[in-house]
Amino acid sequence: MNLWTLVSTIIISFGLTASPAYRMPTVVVNSDNTEATLNLETRQVKESKLPFKVDNNSLGVKLTATSAAVMDKSSGIVLWQKNAEEVRSIASISKLMTAIVFLENRPNWNDLVTMEEKDETNGNKPNILRGETVRVSDLFYVALVASDNNAAKALVRSTGLSEVEFVARMNEKAQELGLINTVFYDPTGLTAENKSTALEILKLAEEAFSYEDISDVTATSRYSLRTQGGRSDMIYSTNWLLNSYLDVEAGKTGYIGASGYCLVTQVLGKDGQRIITVVLNSETNDHRFYDSKVLSSWILDNFIWS
Repeated sequence: MNLWTLVSTIIISFGLTASPAYRMPTVVVNSDNTEATLNLETRQVKESKLPFKVDNNSLGVKLTATSAAVMDKSSGIVLWQKNAEEVRSIASISKLMTAIVFLENRPNWNDLVTMEEKDETNGNKPNILRGETVRVSDLFYVALVASDNNAAKALVRSTGLSEVEFVARMNEKAQELGLINTVFYDPTGLTAENKSTALEILKLAEEAFSYEDISDVTATSRYSLRTQGGRSDMIYSTNWLLNSYLDVEAGKTGYIGASGYCLVTQVLGKDGQRIITVVLNSETNDHRFYDSKVLSSWILDNFIWS
């Protein structure tokens, strides 16, 4: 155990208070309950409550996910991890970066966009059909709530950037955030080459969920769509945890064959603590929600913030 890990273990075990100038090293509990110091960027902790593990004999939970990680949002401390530095396909979790770059372009939410043939993909069933006209705000909701790939491509087109230019900005933003193992090749996540790690998705999600537009929309369980032609449809979220006992403030699903079933969520605890949980390559659609739910619940039950 190195010095930083020893100091951090003392802090987590005995509740020492970090001064405003103290930079907390990132300490995690591995899936086998060992500790490790990781290179996830640390931050200054200013008068915020810090998480401390209550029962060091509690070994965590068994997941079907290949990779997973949980972070305390306030301090940036990674609380638990499993293969969290393994680079994997991330599917539609990519749309969080798509949403960030889209918002950087200061959209006019009331602008109208007509769906075109070039927006069509081989992914999920589209919710907006070719030739239908909707507001930019509709595209944003449908892309993030239903994870609609056609809507995501039309959203990119609405910025005036080419898809190549837009994806280049996605990669620039990843580098700005220090996501050195994250790369994007398309804005939808349909390509298996969009890749990241569980640790870096924690940082991506933290950035994305800091945008109220993204957190609010991804916490929406259903959205009433009405096209300019008068067709109405109810759009349902792909994130089933929105209807669970957890207080899910934001989240994004992802799935293609290469990625397996993926999910990132931000959950609010009963005492106001916020955690971000990532699971990658869960065995089934049901399992990703089970994995995320039991892992988030275990963290909230086995850590205290003081």
